[in-house]
Amino acid sequence: MFGERYFATRERLSAVVAGVQQLAKEAGVEPERFREEEDFLSALTNPFLFVVCGEVNAGKSTFINGLFGRELCEVNILPQTSRVQWYRYGEEEREEFVTDVLEERYRKMEFLQDFNIVDTPGTNSVERGHQSITERFLPVADLILFVFPVTNPWGAATWDFIASHAKDLKGKLVLVIQQSDQREEKDIVVIREHLKDLAIQRIGEAPEVFAVSGKQAFEAKECEPIQTKLWRESGFPEMEQFISRVVTDSPERKRVLREIRDASSATLRQIEERLERGSRNLEGDKGFLRELEAEVEHERERHAQRLGEKFSGLGKVFGDQAREAANLIRSRTSLLRSVVSLFRKDETSSEIEKGFIEAVKEAIEQKAENDGDELLKTCGEHWESVVPRLEERLGFTAPKFNGDSDGFQGAKERFAKRLGRASRKAVVEQKMRTMLDLQMESRRGLLRRYVALTLMVVAVAGILGALVSNWAGLVLLGVAALVFGVGLVKARATSNELVKWFEEKAASSRTPFVDALVADYKEGVRGFFVEYAGLFEGVRRHLAQQKRDMSPLLERCNELYIELKTIDHDL
Repeated sequence: MFGERYFATRERLSAVVAGVQQLAKEAGVEPERFREEEDFLSALTNPFLFVVCGEVNAGKSTFINGLFGRELCEVNILPQTSRVQWYRYGEEEREEFVTDVLEERYRKMEFLQDFNIVDTPGTNSVERGHQSITERFLPVADLILFVFPVTNPWGAATWDFIASHAKDLKGKLVLVIQQSDQREEKDIVVIREHLKDLAIQRIGEAPEVFAVSGKQAFEAKECEPIQTKLWRESGFPEMEQFISRVVTDSPERKRVLREIRDASSATLRQIEERLERGSRNLEGDKGFLRELEAEVEHERERHAQRLGEKFSGLGKVFGDQAREAANLIRSRTSLLRSVVSLFRKDETSSEIEKGFIEAVKEAIEQKAENDGDELLKTCGEHWESVVPRLEERLGFTAPKFNGDSDGFQGAKERFAKRLGRASRKAVVEQKMRTMLDLQMESRRGLLRRYVALTLMVVAVAGILGALVSNWAGLVLLGVAALVFGVGLVKARATSNELVKWFEEKAASSRTPFVDALVADYKEGVRGFFVEYAGLFEGVRRHLAQQKRDMSPLLERCNELYIELKTIDHDL
């Protein structure tokens, strides 16, 4: 089919138009110059209009059939065209009588999507209205072909018609000598020159003149494959090349293509600007998210800066439990218990350490739970301030804060257990039991010496009372009582000293104890904010999805730009 280059360009441009429309829709762009309903878009697919004129029985129908290789028009010796017949594409074959003299014929033939044919009655027809209808098509036709029978190519009616419509025919007129197979080549040459001379006389210019045989062309195209020799003899190859040039170089069609190309290019620039704004907004949204995350970090740092306050509370827990332990030491070093401890193994140190450790651990865990509740409250209050900003800036529907979720409760539980384990370890690292053992063993040694001395004096008093005199025994018993009394005083004094020593040791251990908890406390706090930061994961996914959605749009925009540049080259 002729005009393949034009139709290939038009097809590519149509694909670009469809791509730009879809891309504009996906990018949320309302084109300034490009609308699906605009007239020039329909002009892109407007078929070429060929008007075929000539006298009755000039062979117009045969010529049309040969031109397209399909039996579009009925052929008969008698005139078959009594109306102006407009052949158009239709999914169903039908005829519509627009007026008494104009008939639209719809045929499901592919070439009619690109070419409409107007087959006119003879220029010498006497039917009323034929000429007026024909005149309506001439100004809008892309090509007007006047068919002359080879037997009489100078019919007066046809030339009068041409002369009277010279203005409408200018640049569109083609003269066709039909049934060329009925004359010798030399006769055809003479006829062609004669027609050119007549055209110059009547309209002032020499149009293209072709000598063809519609019958031969139709027969050649009916064969599979096409009969090349018969096709060349028909004279149609030269004519088809000419029509292809007309179709490809049509100024009006090129103007339409350029307008649509320019509109597509302008719309692509709009889309590109929209996507660039979207990219900038996306970067701004990422910056906004970083600001929110910085706020979370600030909250974490704020809690870190309050470590002195928090750790003074931890130190107070240690001090309170140390006082309880000191009271236990005081009770365990009473006179009676001190005497009893001289005659059996004393587990006071281990019991005190064990009780001290468990008490500190329990108290620290309780405080950690309280601090965890405070951290949850801080996170919840901050999230409440974040949600409206997310919705306003990003249009993102944020989830509600749920402090009772497994994640936060798990963080709270881990925080308490972590500090509990750390507190146990920190107490053990102070080596208070070892030192307490040494102090209590030293005290028991002192008390044993007083008891031993008292018993020794009593024994000597008994011996002297029995062997020497009662008075000597009584004196030594008094000495024994004095020694025992001194021992009791020492027992009380060393008990107080032991308690005082423990309190001083606990006081000096308070800071190292707290220092030993610093890293675990910070890590526990971080765990809360790590869990809290997880709430922003949905926002990050939302922004990442926007970026993923935008990337293919940019790629398609670039591809359409490249395709338009290629079409520019063709145009």
